[in-house]
Amino acid sequence: MALLVMVVIQIPACVNGEETRASANAVSSEFDGRCEYQTHIQNVGWQDWQSDGMVSGTTGRSLRLEGIKLKISDSPNLGITYQTHIQNIGWQNWVSDGAEGGTTARSLRMEAIKINLTDTAAENYDVYYQAHVQNRGWMSWVKNGELAGTEGLSYRMEALRIMIAPKGATPPDDTTAFKNVILLIADGGGANHIMATDYFTNGQAGTQVYEDFPARYYVSTYSTGKIEAEDDARYIYDPTTIWSSFEELKSRATDSAAAATAMATGTKTNNGAIGVDPNLTALRNISEDFEELGKSTGVVTSVELSHATPASFVAHHPDRRAYLEIANQMIRESATDVIMGTGNPIYNDNGEQRSTSGDDDYAFVGGRETWESLGAGSLGNDADGDGDIDKWQLIQTKEEFTALQTGDVPSRVIGVPQVFSSLQYNRGGDVNAEPFVVPMIETVPSLAVMTRGAINVLDNDQDGFFLMIEGGAVDWASSGNVSGRMIEEETDFNQAAAAVCDWVETNSSWSETLVIVTSDHETGYLTGTPGVYDEVINNGKGQLPTMVWNSDSHTSQLVPVFAKGPGADLFQKYAVGSDPVRGAYINNTDIPKLIRELLK
Repeated sequence: MALLVMVVIQIPACVNGEETRASANAVSSEFDGRCEYQTHIQNVGWQDWQSDGMVSGTTGRSLRLEGIKLKISDSPNLGITYQTHIQNIGWQNWVSDGAEGGTTARSLRMEAIKINLTDTAAENYDVYYQAHVQNRGWMSWVKNGELAGTEGLSYRMEALRIMIAPKGATPPDDTTAFKNVILLIADGGGANHIMATDYFTNGQAGTQVYEDFPARYYVSTYSTGKIEAEDDARYIYDPTTIWSSFEELKSRATDSAAAATAMATGTKTNNGAIGVDPNLTALRNISEDFEELGKSTGVVTSVELSHATPASFVAHHPDRRAYLEIANQMIRESATDVIMGTGNPIYNDNGEQRSTSGDDDYAFVGGRETWESLGAGSLGNDADGDGDIDKWQLIQTKEEFTALQTGDVPSRVIGVPQVFSSLQYNRGGDVNAEPFVVPMIETVPSLAVMTRGAINVLDNDQDGFFLMIEGGAVDWASSGNVSGRMIEEETDFNQAAAAVCDWVETNSSWSETLVIVTSDHETGYLTGTPGVYDEVINNGKGQLPTMVWNSDSHTSQLVPVFAKGPGADLFQKYAVGSDPVRGAYINNTDIPKLIRELLK
């Protein structure tokens, strides 16, 4: 009798099915037969027969399954029957024992499958099967007639694994379980900010890795008004009101504190508030949800570490300007494992060491005493609840950030680059120069380097992690109507997003890590024509697009959101609003609600 050892491990893409067998880390079971299966792949044809948890199909090659055949060998009292769901057609008739299910040579994707065992021995066995789905990776194992794949979401199946085990045997390990969330926020960035950067960088729109994510929607960003109901009623996104005049988008705009709090907690609040509701009651943020589940958390930003956006994912305070108090909450009281951002009191905006530093220069890092304790390696708290103090390791130099990207790392890191208010935006030189003409500060890391270092710390937690990454100075450049530096900041953010996607595909998978890319609000009212809500105009790669700033402040227009990974399909459920210009949109409070669905 064949021995079936049931363990599942992630495998690389291939066509011929010579992939690692699903095996087990616990119970061995015996099955007196052989389950064999064969898939038909778009533009490739029928593959070799596979069995016992081997992969049939392809992963990571964007080729759809079009047909399938299943059979049971060497077990005369056991048969198999299966039903496929086909694009634009729906569920097909059940077929059995080697018959073709699905379609071949018709360019129709298989979207889902159900499998059952038949004949007199069926009551003694379970059939387990697992689908690999476009843009989502390996789904969870299902069994005995349950749906594998997706139905009605226009995602193709790309590969399949099947195995049979006696009733009561240990099921396959679900290595596809959701683990991580990485949320990237381009502070102040709207659709035209992305497009302008695409045009300058590549000469065409839609070229960032996240612009190809399967979930692409818009987000309303309004904050609350006064606590009274009649005043709150004005603080909603109403497309009819918004599009009544060009000027209307300048009204009732959120600030970063209220918007980040909404994305961190799922609750609207007043402008200026950090992690508290309009009654100043502390709100539970998504980082605290992850920490309660034993997962690691971190925040990374290109501006001061205690600024509004990172603070909203860690701290609770009614006034975003209370930087010293907020920083001490983050550093001395929170369970956060990684904090990275600027605010180094020893350096100025050009990355030059100061001759002297006043008390105000230490505010963003919690004051002089907190900073000196970090430098001495003596500051920490019990972040993981085991009764021991978890001390921070402070890193500052570009070399330290670079080294943190690979190899062994500390368990808790605070990174403060050797610059004061921002990585690059506030450096000297002509602020109206073309992008990247003014030399960059060479002694500070990029946001992408900081991101890779943060992930290298957090992914040591086998339970998973939450990481928020902010491109904070997109907002500052947009407030200043500085086109060249806005494109620099958006480019830095885009490179961080690309680094995240590289990590997912190299060290994780799209079945266990959800990546969300969005903004807290739009800044600058960027268009292509003065006084007209339209797109910026492409002037070719390396040339500034035609772009017009219609404001030096925040606006209430919708901002894009892109998502890929487990739960990306849930955005469809939350996208209940419809805007005549931008289409389907969600509320910013829906982002943590969606993540919390995954955590249940």
